[in-house]
Amino acid sequence: MSGVKPSQHRLGDRVVWQLGRASQQSQRLIRQHLAAADAKSQHYHVLASLADDGEAAQAPLADRIAFDRSDLVTLLDELEQFGYVLRRTDPADRRRNIVGITGKGEKALAEMDKLIFAAEADLLEPLNQADRRTLLRLLGRLVED
Repeated sequence: MSGVKPSQHRLGDRVVWQLGRASQQSQRLIRQHLAAADAKSQHYHVLASLADDGEAAQAPLADRIAFDRSDLVTLLDELEQFGYVLRRTDPADRRRNIVGITGKGEKALAEMDKLIFAAEADLLEPLNQADRRTLLRLLGRLVED
């Protein structure tokens, strides 16, 4: 479909198509902003989960952020090298590691939040404040549990 303008696409007038394109654009902007700070969106997901939901053993952490368990090990190695997470042996089961975020990791997460907010500002630049509030409200209604 290369070279076809979105309005010319057979689904160009459908919400699912436009939502998909907006999602792709937002993810591209997030990756771009995070990369400027040598961060990855996967790092963000791990740190945000640890900060918001608390420490966890590696397997449950992988499950709660929907990451492949072997990929998570590589990410945790990177995050541990940066000093953003700490792994310790689970006293209840010495075969498991418990992962927690460090103070340095919380600071890095706060900086990543700012980069994501900047990506969002870039994405929403064409919309005024009222349109942004409306979009957020409508999207919230679509994904209500």
